[in-house]
Amino acid sequence: KSPGIAPAAAKAFPLPRNKDVLILNLGLIITALGIVLFKTPNHVAMGGTSGISILLASYFPGMNVGMVMLAINAVLILLGYAFLGRSFGGSTVYSSIALSAFIWIFELVFPLTAPLTDDTFMELVWAVILPAVGSALVFNVGSSTGGTDIVAMILSKLRSLGVGKCPLVSDVTIAMAAGCTFGGQTKLYRMLGHYLQTLVTDT
Repeated sequence: KSPGIAPAAAKAFPLPRNKDVLILNLGLIITALGIVLFKTPNHVAMGGTSGISILLASYFPGMNVGMVMLAINAVLILLGYAFLGRSFGGSTVYSSIALSAFIWIFELVFPLTAPLTDDTFMELVWAVILPAVGSALVFNVGSSTGGTDIVAMILSKLRSLGVGKCPLVSDVTIAMAAGCTFGGQTKLYRMLGHYLQTLVTDT
């Protein structure tokens, strides 16, 4: 162990053991599929860097969600190292980059210009289930999908805020922006989806 890393900080997002790497990547792939196949075509921006990326990609048609997400995560990783130092890194960095890359690849493999079906509720169900299961697999091996978790870690250190409160603030902000962009019906589905995804992930 490096003497410069506080024990609590070092354990926050440790590097996964070799036997957990497969589960980690499986979780990231399932999450990426949920975002590409169901969240993005239905404009279900429920928070996090994926939500921000879905919003920004809608304003800049020449950019895909994976590209935007990779750029955002790169900035967050640099901020993480700047504010958190050696206590930051490990699987958080890997997951942030890998999830963005998987999304980018799947967008090239499955170039969707419209939802897969006309059943909005069914689309929402799969937009909830896939990322929830993927996130649960990632969390279960002691890792994180990165993104706004990095912001939460920084704000928690600088402002002594609870780590759980920071993603909530970002999700509310993204929800308001998405409501203005995509309309009321999408906003209601997104609010329902956010609650269901949290419930399914915890379960």
